[in-house]
Amino acid sequence: MRAFWILRLAVSVLVSGTQCIGLQDDGACVRRQSETNLVTGATSRDDNGNVYVRREIRDLMDNYPDQWSLYILALDSLQRADQSDAFSFYGLASIHGRPYKTWGDAPGLPEKIGKAGYCPHDNELFLGWHRPYLALFEQVVSNHVHDIAANAPVDQSQRYLTAAREFRIPYWDWAQGTKLGPVPDIFLTPTITITDTKGMPVVMDNPLFSYKFHPLPTGFHGKWRKMNSTVRWPASDDPFSPSRPWLFAEAFKNQSNNLIAQASIAFRSSTFSRFSSALEDAHGWVHGVIGGGYLRDSPYWGHMWPLEYSAYEPLFMLHHANVDRLFTLYTLSHPQAPMLPSNISTQSNLFLSDNQLIDQDTPLLPFRRTPTAFWTTAECHDTAVLGYAYPETQRWKFASDESFQAHVEGAVSRLYGGRVREMAVAQVVVAQRSLFGGLLERNGGWYTDWVVETRVKAQAMRGTFEVQFSLGERDAGAWMVLMPAVRRDEVGGGGSTKGKEMVGTTSLTGLLAECVNNATLEGLNEEAVLPSMTLAVVRAVAVGCR
Repeated sequence: MRAFWILRLAVSVLVSGTQCIGLQDDGACVRRQSETNLVTGATSRDDNGNVYVRREIRDLMDNYPDQWSLYILALDSLQRADQSDAFSFYGLASIHGRPYKTWGDAPGLPEKIGKAGYCPHDNELFLGWHRPYLALFEQVVSNHVHDIAANAPVDQSQRYLTAAREFRIPYWDWAQGTKLGPVPDIFLTPTITITDTKGMPVVMDNPLFSYKFHPLPTGFHGKWRKMNSTVRWPASDDPFSPSRPWLFAEAFKNQSNNLIAQASIAFRSSTFSRFSSALEDAHGWVHGVIGGGYLRDSPYWGHMWPLEYSAYEPLFMLHHANVDRLFTLYTLSHPQAPMLPSNISTQSNLFLSDNQLIDQDTPLLPFRRTPTAFWTTAECHDTAVLGYAYPETQRWKFASDESFQAHVEGAVSRLYGGRVREMAVAQVVVAQRSLFGGLLERNGGWYTDWVVETRVKAQAMRGTFEVQFSLGERDAGAWMVLMPAVRRDEVGGGGSTKGKEMVGTTSLTGLLAECVNNATLEGLNEEAVLPSMTLAVVRAVAVGCR
């Protein structure tokens, strides 16, 4: 059990914005009929009419080898598709950010074309918007999977067609940190060996390692327009600086406890708004861990770091599939925490005007549900309507809604209860108590949960920003917000102190519990912690897109 202490730190900056008007289509993308633009997700079902399951990538690779081979071959096929095709890897990635064009036959705000992408960030549409985006990607990848399976040798045809029918895109569960192991090796190697549909081993370029542009893109800015492929943790801003994947693996290890804590904080949220904000903060760390650029001694960005280019990183969809999974687990375990109307302030994009009121019925462009209507957060609340479930959300396995909800709540507690909860649970099964275990025993299982709450007016910041904390001489964590870069030559200068206030939460409890265990802190109560607490802002940085 927990009591809560919140330390507040306010950071204020100027804000700026522009007024948006009606929508128009710039006609730059490949034109297709509305019917072919419908987002349905993967449409196959089992014999009982149930959807198939998205699996953690290590589970898919280890236990579903035929689906794994089809997945890798399909990604390779998708990445080789003509970039002028709206349904190529490039075309799908372009929806999110640059080159800031309308997609398919969906419209956009005329003054935002060339200045913003469709993806909403720092507002409550963030989670709902990515759901049909992932479903569209899954739909297209599944089409490639079925094409590959259909061309398997006759004696292997049924085997691979069955695997294709059951296939759904995987997710990478980064929210458990290194509890599930280090970064999968498959993310770190430029080549991969798979078994093709003929049963033969094939060595090929790894489509999960990088995406190769063909040709170099137009509409990109600075170094990005000269880069032949996506990179992670480059050593410089030279467009030809190669990836340093070992730094990705090291960063994930170093941020493991932070990611565990951030996921735990998100699931403790009592409102959807706070959950959405907390999960988006955690998600931003993963962008940094993969792309690089947030360390003082390694400040150069890879594609995953700036939102403008992140969707071209092959791990983007694996990352966001897990974000969608956590979103699903929260809504199922918190049915009384709906998405409420809110004002987006100046966090507009290609289809949202400044200061627009949004809610669960706001259309999520450019994802069409019918030829005349776009998906909304409310309409895709149930993932089954888009053709998938997660291992923890297979409703058909339970006799009642009550037993299903209890199962989901148990999964959330077990997987994302946080590091301090794990330390507490571990004390139940050991003969010799740690100092923290003895503290829990004396307090009847109660402890105080310490967090730093940071409030920022960030509308004038030129992109992603980070606030780092120290406790004494120890790193106490950080709060990071991943934002689209705003260039003054695109939106003009000036600013305002008005605008949406952003709130971030950084947990201190894990660090304080370690201090109890090493006898440098007597307890987690107010009397023990406050006299010894010297919390400092190490640095607060706000940087635009390089």
